[in-house]
Amino acid sequence: MSRPPAALSPLALQGRIQLQLALGVLLVLALAPTLADWVRGDFQRAGSRIIGAALSGLVLWQVYRGARWALYLTAGLSILGGLGLMLLSGLNGLRIQTLIVFAGGLGFAVCGLALVTQGAIRAFLEAQRGGNA
Repeated sequence: MSRPPAALSPLALQGRIQLQLALGVLLVLALAPTLADWVRGDFQRAGSRIIGAALSGLVLWQVYRGARWALYLTAGLSILGGLGLMLLSGLNGLRIQTLIVFAGGLGFAVCGLALVTQGAIRAFLEAQRGGNA
């Protein structure tokens, strides 16, 4: 259980908002292709996609709770996956789909970097770890 917001320092409170924003963007970016397929009526492999979404949500929840393994896993996959998307999007020529894939990759990379570089996020996660110990 996390500490009540009143017990956190102002830096940690700012970090909580930044962390929630970064994790929310990561979740939306991860679920966007699945939701787009479902809107088009493509429900193939729906079971595995639901399980993948649930596991993604579970790992992101562990990041929010302060688990180091989840933070490093999420940051590493976000940064590497985002850079991969940005690099591979250039192989398809200059089209609107390419720009969307590039923007998605950029979003993944920026959110992953924010998780490990923002001092406010680190302060909040340290407070979370202190409350869970």
